[in-house]
Amino acid sequence: MGVWGSGLYSGDFAADLRATIRAVSRLPFDGDRLATILSDIEPAAANNIDDEEHTTFWLVLADQFARRGIVSKRVRHMALQIVDSGGDLEMLAKLGMTTTLLKQRQKVLADLRRRIESITHHEKPRPVLKKPQPLLMQVGDVFVYPTSQGKCVNSYYASKERIPNWKQDGWGLAIECRSGVRLFNLVSPHYSTCCS
Repeated sequence: MGVWGSGLYSGDFAADLRATIRAVSRLPFDGDRLATILSDIEPAAANNIDDEEHTTFWLVLADQFARRGIVSKRVRHMALQIVDSGGDLEMLAKLGMTTTLLKQRQKVLADLRRRIESITHHEKPRPVLKKPQPLLMQVGDVFVYPTSQGKCVNSYYASKERIPNWKQDGWGLAIECRSGVRLFNLVSPHYSTCCS
């Protein structure tokens, strides 16, 4: 995925996971249920200790839960075990992190450990969804978008001018064929199907 520093969020996976946690934390469930949902979203990182993102998954989850006042024994246990065993530093060393950055990461992990341990056993009140969010699209809606060699704009870039080798050479089209409400791992209460 790519790591560019010693910080907890100095990698693509960690930054993306933080955004996912922000969305999932709005669900009206306790910390252990939220941890299960997030594990289901990223099963390889959550469950495979040999996955290069395994330690990052649990450390970011623990940090975000601590910052949001969400209590989960499982998340706390996993994160503290990773910090104490040195598993995160070991994986980052295998991925080629320099000795200097590893020492900086060790300080980051010490700060994270203090933050995790400071969480009480009672969750803080947090804003949660009271009802499903309204659907944004209706059946029959048509979307037209620019393409470059058949690919749409990558939304991770601030503008299409910053996308390497992106030059508009066509258009794409999507039509909303069906929409409705369903439970999808209790994460996304709405779904839509587009026919392109």
